Amino acid sequence: MRKVLFLICGFFISISAFSEIITSEKFTYSIDFPEGYEITDMEQDESCVIFKNKYYQSHALIRVWPESKFKSADYALKNTLSRLKSTADYSECVWRRQKCSIASFESPLLFPDRTVASGWGACIPLPQKKGYLSILSYTPKKLFDDLSQVLISILDSVLIDAGSFKEPGLITTAFYPRTSPKTINLSINKHKIKTQIDAIDAEASQFVIDREFSVFSFYAANNLPEMYDAWVRFYRLLARDSMERVKKTSFDIYSALKEECEKKDPENPDAALAQTLLYWAQEFRYERKSSTYDKADIESIPEILEGGSSDCDGRSLLLMCILKNCSIDSCMFISAQYSHALLGVFLPGKQGQTIKVADENGGKDYLVGETTAKNLTLGMMSANMTDRKNWMSVELP
Repeated sequence: MRKVLFLICGFFISISAFSEIITSEKFTYSIDFPEGYEITDMEQDESCVIFKNKYYQSHALIRVWPESKFKSADYALKNTLSRLKSTADYSECVWRRQKCSIASFESPLLFPDRTVASGWGACIPLPQKKGYLSILSYTPKKLFDDLSQVLISILDSVLIDAGSFKEPGLITTAFYPRTSPKTINLSINKHKIKTQIDAIDAEASQFVIDREFSVFSFYAANNLPEMYDAWVRFYRLLARDSMERVKKTSFDIYSALKEECEKKDPENPDAALAQTLLYWAQEFRYERKSSTYDKADIESIPEILEGGSSDCDGRSLLLMCILKNCSIDSCMFISAQYSHALLGVFLPGKQGQTIKVADENGGKDYLVGETTAKNLTLGMMSANMTDRKNWMSVELP
């Protein structure tokens, strides 16, 4: 992550940013904002920060309360909203093993001209007793229906520790709590693998796909400079949502294939596993889910595992999540120019076509994986898609 400095009200505040992931180093929370959010005001101690989107009337207010001030997140959120003379409907859920509070609300005090604001609020206990993180995302009431997906996306993009980068967000977890295990059967290189997902996973994943596609569509429809960053964020949030959903499946696949991969490539069994999974994905039934511009044409990861149709981006995303769950460094690449997606796997020493992903140490070269053409090995790509500047990487921090 790179450092950026914001000059707010005469004070320099240090914030870390990865694309639009804003991080408070003092309170150790992050938010993967949609593109275009800017800080408009901030307390010197960073306990209160206000954001506004430069393209549409969506705002976010963050307030960190000392842990000693309230006995629960619910009390903290209710206090925050009561100070703003809000009317609200509250609910609680468990996220990151902590009891959190959520509310839909209206307030007459968030705008200087007393325009009534409508929005969503949440409060989350921060790790290491750093306090309660209250966050409100809101807009003028008359725009609430148009911007509700953006407001929910902001709250669902809160990150409080390393683990929260790899599991569904707070709002998705609250709306789609776990129900019961659902058995699925996979066939990979003649191995019959019985595994499980949750019965709610496909529906919950589709909720995230539809919501985040709605957010991305604004940038695409208006051809904004951040359009491609918004596209990357779309896939990044899908990857984040999917990681935990396929965690058991990933481990079951690894256990079933581990011995065979160690025999195939004793020096680099990770490469053998990645190649085995690439061949597996190349055999999936190919079909674009939607041909219209108002809907995402990516199938949810749980539906692909259950035998649904898939395209290049869904397959690449699935393999990325499985490999990362197996502790194999992977990403996916997307290209608007080529209307295509590829898997990326970091396998030092293996030869083939690579795409470099920059980092603070100079970058890594990821072998590409073509998921829709059969019998292609890692490191092979179409000759008319080799211009590296036309590829963008999708990574989980």
